[in-house]
Amino acid sequence: MAAPDLHEVLGWFRGLGGLPAQPGTVYLVGGGPGDPGLLTLRAAVLLSTCDVVLHDRLSPPEALALVPDHAEVTLVGKRVGEQGLTRGEVDALMAGAAADGKAVVRLKGGDPFVFGRGGEEAEAMYLAGIPFEVVHGVTSAVAVPGAAGIPVTHRGLSAGFAVVTGHEDPSKRGGHVDYTTLGRFPGTLLFLMGVSHLRDIATQLIAHGRDPGTPAAVVGWGTTPRQASIRASLATIADAVERAGLRSPAVTVVGDVASLGEELNWRSRRPLQGVSVLVPRTREQASLLSARIRALGGEPVEAPTIAIGPGDADALDAALRELADGGFAAVCLTSPNGVRAVARALARVQLDARALAQVGTVAVVGPGTAAALWDELRIVPDLVPDTATTDALAQAFPTGSGRVLLPRADLATASLPDGLRAKGWDPVEVSAYVTRRPADLPAGVVQRLADGDLDLLAFASSSTVRNFVELIGGRPWSGRVVSIGPVTSATARELGLEVAAEADPHDLDGLVDALVRTATDHDPDRHGP
Repeated sequence: MAAPDLHEVLGWFRGLGGLPAQPGTVYLVGGGPGDPGLLTLRAAVLLSTCDVVLHDRLSPPEALALVPDHAEVTLVGKRVGEQGLTRGEVDALMAGAAADGKAVVRLKGGDPFVFGRGGEEAEAMYLAGIPFEVVHGVTSAVAVPGAAGIPVTHRGLSAGFAVVTGHEDPSKRGGHVDYTTLGRFPGTLLFLMGVSHLRDIATQLIAHGRDPGTPAAVVGWGTTPRQASIRASLATIADAVERAGLRSPAVTVVGDVASLGEELNWRSRRPLQGVSVLVPRTREQASLLSARIRALGGEPVEAPTIAIGPGDADALDAALRELADGGFAAVCLTSPNGVRAVARALARVQLDARALAQVGTVAVVGPGTAAALWDELRIVPDLVPDTATTDALAQAFPTGSGRVLLPRADLATASLPDGLRAKGWDPVEVSAYVTRRPADLPAGVVQRLADGDLDLLAFASSSTVRNFVELIGGRPWSGRVVSIGPVTSATARELGLEVAAEADPHDLDGLVDALVRTATDHDPDRHGP
């Protein structure tokens, strides 16, 4: 049985995720514990079809990439001690936008009904007469300890668990947390938002009957590449956390399950766990690479250094009509962007993949472009060189005569047309798309580069290298460079960058393998699953 393609899978997901966000409705959506892969299908559908998003600081930032371009996105959360919007002001924003006929997503970290004040916001919508829906998320109370290899229940160790707010200061009277009961609770205790009060929490539990030697753990930024965990006894956990400098967000675990060893911590064995990788590509290309990095435990930091825009549409349309009439002997496609531009142009002039049946050879530069050709037009190329470069494509092309259509970027190098002319062909270049450099890198990326907070830089083309160097200017930066192939490596070296590794093969798979190889070489203790 053939495996389903991506379009089929996405169709199933959308169906399972329910109907799109409806005008005039507020959706209280749990974003999960941090890993964007733990976002629910329902949440993804609503985020991708809403008009307004009001999000907290701890909601997964990657989830916002799903939001339509027209939607209004507002940060309404605040850190402890910061001035920010009151709950009443947030309620008014939700109700006002819904009353104006907009579909509103209130995005929270974890689950909206687990210390997320979702119940209060739902009550406010009910009293305002606003239709609402609650979309539950994976709670950090369970997922974060699990990500560190700590199951909250375990046969023979814990038959139950209690989730407790750690935000309340145990040293003050009049609180709602009953430490007398918690001191005798036979299962696992899970404290959320409790790092700042950890010492007092441990003191109260010991004072109310908990053995000082009870295993304990604190897991920070659980389920994300920044995850870190500390294990100690209840009596010493506060000291251990202070020495390590662990800060919130974190979940504290108290109970025998915290004694379970690292053998259950599968995340720590991913080859890029904790490695930050700058991804300087177009937004669409960055998303593909970012997904691969994230699946291996890394933290992709997207920094678009190149923007793709439409090329000479009239010239491309005319060339494709001519191609359909047999005016070209071959066509060479040198990037997925070129393939997509051709597919859109064919639709624009009311043609389809059958137009390419009129040419003798359909050639592509490498497997990535071949995959795009199959995804967009269901065409298998006649020629794919062993090495994914335009030089190799020209060398692999047979000697012949006739016109060859080259729908390419406006700034493409001359190596391919020159190589085709040397073999007797008549190359016809058409600007299928244009590439432009953005005005600047995102401020957060510049700061992380300056702070030395990026481990690897993944370059997938010469243009991204040049644009990155121009955007950085004289500002300091750090990180080891990994290149997709020899042309990109040569550009990097020409601009004074040292290349730590080069992809082989010269495609997305090869680039990911080179990232893993570089991370492993730098840290011999790092290994794959």
